[in-house]
Amino acid sequence: MIYNTLILLILLSTTSASWAVSVPNRGERFFDTPERFNRYYTDPGYSPAHILHVSPTGNGDGTAGNPMSVTSAFNQVTAGEEIRFHPGDYAGCWALDSDSSGTYDAPIVLKADPGVTVNCCSSGRATCFNLEYADYVAVDGFTLVGGDYGVRAVGGYYTNEHQKGVAILNNHVRDQYRDPIFSGGSDWIVVDNNVAHGAGDGDGHGIYLSNGSDWMIARNNEVYDNSNSDFQINADPLSTCEDEGIAFDDPLCDGSARNGLGQGVSEFILVENNYFHDGQAQGPNLTSVRNSVFRNNIVGLYQLHGTSFWQETDNPNLGSSNNLIAHNLFIGESTWDHVLQFVYDSTGNTVQNNVFLGISRSGTSVSANNNVLLVQQDDSTEGHNNFSGNYFSGGYFEQFEPSATDQHNTNFSTSWYENFPVSGMVADTGFRPTSSAPFLETGNLLSDVPVDRAGSLRLDPPDLGPWQVTDAGSGQTIMKDGFE
Repeated sequence: MIYNTLILLILLSTTSASWAVSVPNRGERFFDTPERFNRYYTDPGYSPAHILHVSPTGNGDGTAGNPMSVTSAFNQVTAGEEIRFHPGDYAGCWALDSDSSGTYDAPIVLKADPGVTVNCCSSGRATCFNLEYADYVAVDGFTLVGGDYGVRAVGGYYTNEHQKGVAILNNHVRDQYRDPIFSGGSDWIVVDNNVAHGAGDGDGHGIYLSNGSDWMIARNNEVYDNSNSDFQINADPLSTCEDEGIAFDDPLCDGSARNGLGQGVSEFILVENNYFHDGQAQGPNLTSVRNSVFRNNIVGLYQLHGTSFWQETDNPNLGSSNNLIAHNLFIGESTWDHVLQFVYDSTGNTVQNNVFLGISRSGTSVSANNNVLLVQQDDSTEGHNNFSGNYFSGGYFEQFEPSATDQHNTNFSTSWYENFPVSGMVADTGFRPTSSAPFLETGNLLSDVPVDRAGSLRLDPPDLGPWQVTDAGSGQTIMKDGFE
């Protein structure tokens, strides 16, 4: 036990993450590690070696003018090829495995032309696209409806058995019984610019990244109206460690991914520019997540609590720790439920330049709600996370006091935002601040969050929350195409 603990301390002391991270181009570094993402995502110049064309009624040779069936294409696709779905309505489920994988240099691409809808089957895995131990596959541009999963991408529990290089891009995935987008034991995965909603009682997460996956990107997604947590990262050490006979304090479970260890923790994840909202239950769950960045997101208006950083074991090293949570908007309206939580040894987190709103909506009015729990900590985390430069409106705190650089206002006004929802849902741009917002030009510029959710450079001093709307030099609201 002492020997394992010493090894772990050495590993942790030499593998702390840099938060100055961005989406890498091919061959660049991601969290100080050479990237291994799907080339279809990182290389704008990539083109497949060959395209297999398919259509709903295809039975030809797979050329553009004579498309084949989807099943025929899946039976013969190889690394470096693309399956191009012609417009139309499809029904079925298809799978790739370790014998039909792409590679880092030659991915397999499943690409939809505009107007492609797939109605997932209800048998077997009941998954539109099931990628089981299949590496370097991209799924781009589909509407996926029903079944248990829209896209399911999984590898093994042991880190050397993890799947690699899946990219799930530009899809609209809805009304699955379990999860629209699910991964497990899947490293170097990208989930970018998807809409996921309507997850049912089978599991109910819009996007679920599980089983100790590392080096992940989840960005630009809209996730709403799911029966469980809209967005969940759960390293799940109960399954990946305990059920495999590995102690929670063994480095195989809680060590660093950089050393091929830590199958009970997820590390080096970029979660940015997402819109998580209006769920039937709770907000994002981040369970045993370390050394990651959560920035420029909009999170709120859940029937239960908001965002949680926590864990499921008694090993302090498996807490959700050493993360950056910056320039987000967190909104809560559920009385006594938390908006942001750090519990069970989730320590060493930096929480900076965020906006927290505790509100009540009634009829056509919105007001501050002092009975919303804005920040919750416990005995293991109180005093062990760094808060600075945040803005709190309404609400109260549990085992937390705002720092001298935080602001707490007991009032709220919808005039602070362009289209704050009195009821129902609004586009994310409804939460773009107006010039009357009291949290403009009040932050400290962070090199780790150089741009806002629209890609605009942050200025010094920056506006708090996900958008930079003020020119710090002139004090004038920036006019942007698509916003004003």
